[in-house]
Amino acid sequence: MKLTVLNKLTALSLLFILFFGSSAYAQFTLSGQVKDKINNSALFGASVLLQNTDKGSATNSDGSFSISNINSGSYTLKVSYVGYKDYTETIRITSDKSITIQLEPSVQAIEQVTVRAIRADELAPISQKTIPKQEIEKAFIGEDGAFVLEKLSPSIQVNSESGTRFTNYGSMRLRGIDQKRINITLNGVPLNDMVDQGVYFSNFTDFTNSIESVQVQRGVGTSTNGTASYAGSISYESVKINTEEPETTLQLVGGSYNTIQGSVELKSGLLDNNTAFYARMSKTYSDGYRDHTGTDSYSMFFSGGYFGEKDVIKINGFTGRTKNDLGYSPVPASLVAADPKTNINSVNDIDDFGQSLIQLEHSHFFTPDKSLVSSIYYGAAGGDFPYGYTTTDNIYSVSDQGDTTYNQVDRFEQINYPLYNDHYGLMSYYTEEGTALDWSVGIHAYRFNRENIEEIVPNYANPYYQDETVKNEVSGFLKGSYRLNDLTIFGDIQARSVGLQLHLDASYLGSDRSIPEYSWFFINPKVGVTYEFTNQLNAYASFGRSGREPNRSDYVGDTQINGGNIDRLQDQESVKAEFVNDFELGFRLNTESSALNANFFYMAFENEIAPIGAYIDQYFLQIYENQESSYRTGIELDWKYNIISWLDFTGNATYMNSIISEYTPEGSSETLQDIKTPYSPEVFLNAGLTAGAGSDLSVTISTRYVGKSYTELTNNEDFTLPAYALLNMNISFDIIDNINLRVDLNNLTNEEYYTDGGPVESEMGYFVQAPRNAYLTLTAKF
Repeated sequence: MKLTVLNKLTALSLLFILFFGSSAYAQFTLSGQVKDKINNSALFGASVLLQNTDKGSATNSDGSFSISNINSGSYTLKVSYVGYKDYTETIRITSDKSITIQLEPSVQAIEQVTVRAIRADELAPISQKTIPKQEIEKAFIGEDGAFVLEKLSPSIQVNSESGTRFTNYGSMRLRGIDQKRINITLNGVPLNDMVDQGVYFSNFTDFTNSIESVQVQRGVGTSTNGTASYAGSISYESVKINTEEPETTLQLVGGSYNTIQGSVELKSGLLDNNTAFYARMSKTYSDGYRDHTGTDSYSMFFSGGYFGEKDVIKINGFTGRTKNDLGYSPVPASLVAADPKTNINSVNDIDDFGQSLIQLEHSHFFTPDKSLVSSIYYGAAGGDFPYGYTTTDNIYSVSDQGDTTYNQVDRFEQINYPLYNDHYGLMSYYTEEGTALDWSVGIHAYRFNRENIEEIVPNYANPYYQDETVKNEVSGFLKGSYRLNDLTIFGDIQARSVGLQLHLDASYLGSDRSIPEYSWFFINPKVGVTYEFTNQLNAYASFGRSGREPNRSDYVGDTQINGGNIDRLQDQESVKAEFVNDFELGFRLNTESSALNANFFYMAFENEIAPIGAYIDQYFLQIYENQESSYRTGIELDWKYNIISWLDFTGNATYMNSIISEYTPEGSSETLQDIKTPYSPEVFLNAGLTAGAGSDLSVTISTRYVGKSYTELTNNEDFTLPAYALLNMNISFDIIDNINLRVDLNNLTNEEYYTDGGPVESEMGYFVQAPRNAYLTLTAKF
């Protein structure tokens, strides 16, 4: 029987893995305990790593750690813990070894403490995953930041408008809930657009290469800043700059669809005057898979700081600008069948959009365990978003004989929808740790200004429409955890006061019309417990409630305030605030060779804002209204298993059921019961085998499966996104020390699949994703 191409690839890959692993030999274990050098107390959660390998551990509640399956040889051991100097030692392992390590307290060792206040610690009863830089680098090749999270964390699905999952616009859903309901921060600073409440990573490409870690919390989670943590929250921590040595990194990525990305990264290391600096500059170009969905962008991330004995002052920021060929419209199935690369947006529609952020942060340490962190920040975004269309003109003429004739002439016109955002904010936290009671209190306030404009191209100087939206918020939280032997009790309460003002264009609607200011006040409580059965096994349960205010488009339903929606806007109750009651229950198991996190969730919604209106002409906006009671429930798994010393099995999976209790379509007398929530697949699965992780040569074979989902509320089978399965391969090779070559082979089976879409008149429309494609990444560190 002849092998198919897929079978051949799989067979060759398995043979390679078996051959690569044939060199395995005796393995040993390094164990020990990490303590405070001053008072000899055990340090829980310290990071213990064998550098330049994938071997590492975190200390348990008694400060103990264990790293197994270590080959004989010499290694550099590095131990890190917030508030203490890093400890490094060269050790030789020829047999099982046990050591005790004492860390010296040092305020200068602390770099990022802002994220501690809004993140969950390892024992918090929260559905969470913290992804360190080392793991991010294995999965990241310069894509939109959301695509990395899709690979590494459960219940995330991402759509790419270009189809490449690398460039152009992308959107994300967590547990089937759109990104406008996901709180996203960098060092505690909100990245969400406060008016639309979404995040668009395309505005600042290559962002993830400047990240030290990211924590994904699913469900309500812990209190954080900015938009409501309704579906969950994503907390980014910027790259650590207080390093011992300077470093320069050059990276070049190239591949399918004329994709090329070049970047340079500079780290000064800690200088003699206790300052340190970092910068990364990137340039990206790609044609995209779908027709005219290319990207031309640049971005820069920068950070600098002074690290004193009691004070740390840092400045962090980024700026980026992108020109994207627009492809935001789903393509009718009939056109996809004729050509999967079809893009029905105009070839002339190219946006030009940018985003910037700057944060000034001051940290004062009374002791390593007691700190006050305060920040001020400014964010800006803006640019052009054109919409082109063709109209037909009738050209009349009169002959010499007096006969009138006319010709029809097609004429292309373009409307530009520029917008400009200004975001001013401040925040401050006080945190105490190191005793049975750890607690923190914080406050955050911001003002967000949005200017929406409409103009006929090229008459930019005289827009025919212009309005302003202003949003203000003051919020505060108090959270803490109390450790009672093996039981940890967690509590967190947040208060949010939000105001929204929509200032219409008086010249457009008349000066006699106005819109009252909208206001909301939310109290968001969270409580939970964690019980440690052993140092390796704990179980948790929690409840959280969060309220979310509507965004601008929920009210307006279009790009402008006009005669069609002004009456609706007079009543704040036309769209009410929505609430979620979130129950989480799970366990976490961490052993020398494996890790398993299992989580059950039940999310009950009140007044959920749902897409029940018709799409408008531009397709990317839809009227939203409050829906009857609905819920989401499911099980999430996240695992890593070291099968043998050279072979790891990693992955995550979700089974989810999302139900809207009842729905009556507009204009219908029929009420539908227990319908499936749109864009909520029942199954997500990521799984991968990695051979040789941490060595000079490693190979990963991974698969991703996503189940079928409906795209509208009647659950019409004609309007669904089919299930799909992908097979990918990654090969990483260290050519010499500090120079790495990586090959990513995606969609090896050449599957045609769709990650988003929706009804387009009488047929289904899709966003087609790329067939078989490949990227090559060269990284050099000096």
